[in-house]
Amino acid sequence: MKKLEPISISLNFDSINESLGFPKRFKDPSYFKGFDRVIDVINKYNIKISIFVIGKDLKNKEIFSRVRDWSSAGHEIGNHSWSHFHNLGSLNTIKTNEEIFKTHEIIYKCTKKEPKGFISPSWNISKKIITKLIDLNYTYDHSIFPSFGLFLTYIKDAFNHIGSKRFFRIINRKDWLHHFLLSKKPFFVDKSLKKNIQNKDKKILIMPLPTRSKFHIPLWYTVGFVFGWKFFFKSLKMFLNNNEYFYLLFHPADFTSNQDISFKHKNYLQRFNVPIDEKTKILKKVFKIISESKRKCIKMDELANYYKKKIPAT
Repeated sequence: MKKLEPISISLNFDSINESLGFPKRFKDPSYFKGFDRVIDVINKYNIKISIFVIGKDLKNKEIFSRVRDWSSAGHEIGNHSWSHFHNLGSLNTIKTNEEIFKTHEIIYKCTKKEPKGFISPSWNISKKIITKLIDLNYTYDHSIFPSFGLFLTYIKDAFNHIGSKRFFRIINRKDWLHHFLLSKKPFFVDKSLKKNIQNKDKKILIMPLPTRSKFHIPLWYTVGFVFGWKFFFKSLKMFLNNNEYFYLLFHPADFTSNQDISFKHKNYLQRFNVPIDEKTKILKKVFKIISESKRKCIKMDELANYYKKKIPAT
């Protein structure tokens, strides 16, 4: 019988708060009634997930307390940078270090645990980012988008943000080659971002977004909103049945909508127009498919440790 490899769920917490530019006195529903929709589903299947937070959000006392509760409940809290610069990989060393370390510190203050996982905004990567993660003893990073689909993703993202101050950050990236030249399966890199599996203690494990090949679109939750849910559900079942390595990445915009916020706030996320009832129905079906696959769902840090042991040293 074919061995069923473990999988993970990664919640890349691009908060509504961040997408609106951190407005004053705004209570972000994605951390509260939005995430409650997720809790209702994952508790049904006894699943623990990995949640990658924006450090600046944790300055809010209510959010700080909410994230602490998630950690106490057994979910992993990971680092998603301080202010979610879309071009994090293009920043200088001082600013890069600040974006990573400030979030590292506030997560530790909140959960009493040092984060071990990182994902960069918009899968933006650089040697400076990897160097800081290795210095902070991170176990893994999952900021690699190993497909030419990255071009299409960025064109769409930039189009969605025309008129926003984030538009120029989105188009200003310098890391294209890393995504196309590096492996689509877990691998170790050193501070120069070169693939290296020697001296693992001095490296970091890269966990790329799951894809069939460099010429296919990787599978993550947003794909369903773009290409349709019939395509997504079929692809999800295919990945669960055929891909040894797999995790599913999703975002708060997948379980919240314009119904959750005041009309006076302009949001650039197109899928925010999808009604809550429809998104909740989709969420339930996604996790039902995952449960029916019989593959064990573990946190991303556990999945990283699994692959660290699995990748042979030479």
